[in-house]
Amino acid sequence: MEKIENFKNQVATLVNLFKAKRFETLIDKALVLIKKFPQEVILYNITSLAYNAIDKGEEAKKLLFKINKKQPQNISVLNNLGLACVQCGDNEEAEIYYNSALKLKPDFLEALVNLGNLKIKQNKNEEAKNLFILAIKINGNLVPPKFSLAAFYEQSGNFDEAKKLYYEILKTNPNFTNADKSISLIHKYKENDEHLKMMEKKSNENISSEAMRSLNFALGKAYEDIGNYEKSFKFYENGNKLFKKDINYDLKLENEYFQKIKEISKNKIHDLKSYGQKIIFVVGMPRSGTTLIEQILSSHKNVYGAGELNFLKDGIEKKIFTKNTKSELDTKKLTPQILKEIKDYYLKKIEIFQNTKKYLIDKAPLNFKWIGLIMAIFPDSKVIHCKRNPMDICWSNYKNTFISKSMNYTYDFDDLANFYKMYDDLMKFWFKKFNDEIYNMDYENLIANKKLETKKLLEFCNLDWDDNCLNFHKNKRPVSTASLAQVRQPLYNTSVEKWKKYSKNLEVLKKKLSN
Repeated sequence: MEKIENFKNQVATLVNLFKAKRFETLIDKALVLIKKFPQEVILYNITSLAYNAIDKGEEAKKLLFKINKKQPQNISVLNNLGLACVQCGDNEEAEIYYNSALKLKPDFLEALVNLGNLKIKQNKNEEAKNLFILAIKINGNLVPPKFSLAAFYEQSGNFDEAKKLYYEILKTNPNFTNADKSISLIHKYKENDEHLKMMEKKSNENISSEAMRSLNFALGKAYEDIGNYEKSFKFYENGNKLFKKDINYDLKLENEYFQKIKEISKNKIHDLKSYGQKIIFVVGMPRSGTTLIEQILSSHKNVYGAGELNFLKDGIEKKIFTKNTKSELDTKKLTPQILKEIKDYYLKKIEIFQNTKKYLIDKAPLNFKWIGLIMAIFPDSKVIHCKRNPMDICWSNYKNTFISKSMNYTYDFDDLANFYKMYDDLMKFWFKKFNDEIYNMDYENLIANKKLETKKLLEFCNLDWDDNCLNFHKNKRPVSTASLAQVRQPLYNTSVEKWKKYSKNLEVLKKKLSN
């Protein structure tokens, strides 16, 4: 009995470590426990989730395979294997594990929701929607399926249905402030707005730090709509401070990483032969207009917008990183064979879209880091670099939240300004090296003259004129980025120099960018 109680206490400790985001400590303790209790599934599951949280999906898979061999029909292990596979970019494998779990238990809600989220990644939107609806029918009181369905509606531009579901969630789970934040992105606030009053009331209550940070960003957006920029900034600032406390961002390591990229790209990289499908890579700082450019181009009859893909990053990291460490790029591995393997990995991954159009867009902004490799691996590709006023970019980064750990630089002015300067330096390096092979798409020029700039953009991509490109806001394809509401509207100029509304509060950022 004492032994059982002791084990329960140790598991409770691991759970608390997970909640506190102390993932490395959790992993160290859990691995010791696994040696003592090799049959205890809960230890494998919580450790795998901790590995996923620090971007070590391969480690999570290895660990789960061990218990899966012993207990092949354990549905929680199968579900977590699916999550680990998604973390590694192995989406087809993930689907197999989710379906295996659902075969054993058709009403397994976690697997239904996870499979639905995976279907969205694969652009199988109707399948995703049906899975979420099925999960809600099984249990309409749970947040995850309802939130996932609401997010699906939001990404598809069906804002009324999305809001309806978000409000339903808040009715039974008022402290689930991710719903508040989601509403704020698709709602235009006015004085005495009922939702604003609800959020203000919550901000004075004792809620968790995680709930409070989402609430702060939602309130920041609400007061921005109203025009109370002082109050808006205060909430954005509070939200960023709370995020900063919970993340581990190493500016020195980031800088080493950027320098390493330049180092490996100084020498001649072996060019590969061309291939069948043509890829358009849309890159730049996040919030520089990359989603807008993808929306314009994907409105063309010959272009398929695949969204933000991690396939290139995953392929590179699998093949030329010595370890899971960010700075450990192995220059010796840049052989023609390795480059071919990265190319084959990428082309295999994009097969999930079953795209029959001539062009496919990969709109992962941070692929700007890999322009040298893109030019070598995909010589027939087009690279479009989105450029925008640095203050507008940095301010927009600061006032939004991001899931990806690659965006952890956004929660602090020092980190933000330094990351921008590293990006700017690297882009100058790429332009010196490739010059006319990269198209500079200036956001402000596009806003000022959309027809001319769209025409030039299409010409660069060797695409004929298509009137649909000017009516991009009518494009019904799902959009999952922070710009999802903006690209459902015709072009407008109110986002140009928007930072000036906060000029007093942003003077510090402006100085840091200019130093």
